[in-house]
Amino acid sequence: MDDGRLFDKLTALEEAVDDLTPLAVGRGMEHVRGVAATLTPIRSGQLVGAAGVTVHGDEAELTYPGPYARRQHFELDWKHTHGQALYLEQPMRTEADAVMQIMADTLGAAF
Repeated sequence: MDDGRLFDKLTALEEAVDDLTPLAVGRGMEHVRGVAATLTPIRSGQLVGAAGVTVHGDEAELTYPGPYARRQHFELDWKHTHGQALYLEQPMRTEADAVMQIMADTLGAAF
């Protein structure tokens, strides 16, 4: 393979990875959202139903709106019949390997 063709193939690969990156990080964060949903305290279902994933290029964020979500997350002494405190922080830690695999699988489509 001549250098020109190799360069063209590497450039195409880089572009494909760049194009797939938002999808990959979004899928990874959607996985975290799904795990967090099983841990989110539920009284009316409004909190867990309001969670949303937003992708900005190569970054994704998972948000729960309002001060209520923050209190539910950080109040370690509150007792819940369903769910727990740190419902978002825990899956951010425990699901890191799964998120990396989801992203790798998604980006692998470029190859």
